[in-house]
Amino acid sequence: MTAMLRRLGIKNCSRRRSSGFTLLEVMVAIGILAIGLVILLEAHVMNMRLAGYCGIKTRAVLLAEKKMAELESRKVSPAGERKGCFEGADSSFTWKELITPVVVGNQVLTGISRAEVVVSWDGGQREENVSLVTYVVH
Repeated sequence: MTAMLRRLGIKNCSRRRSSGFTLLEVMVAIGILAIGLVILLEAHVMNMRLAGYCGIKTRAVLLAEKKMAELESRKVSPAGERKGCFEGADSSFTWKELITPVVVGNQVLTGISRAEVVVSWDGGQREENVSLVTYVVH
């Protein structure tokens, strides 16, 4: 049958074409690879941003804990507010202490105050802060 098809000038349809990829197949593969790489790159950039933000927020919590320990170790007035800036490498952070009386119903409890420490920093588009609250006996 093959000899007869050759005599008529008809190529063998069952013949396999040469091995390899067509240009279209290569272009599709490169396109899929490019899309995947772009997605991975965006995920990596987002991960780096989040790691930076978490580092700053962790530093702010540590500074707030330090300020709260200082507040608890000294004699606190029944009510008041203090503000300041941290020094050195932490100069981009500010702090605020708020001491307020504890009110239950209409009655002010004597000998106990609510103490709040707020540490703030410039988060780029808006000010960020962390807040710690405790109750101190005086």
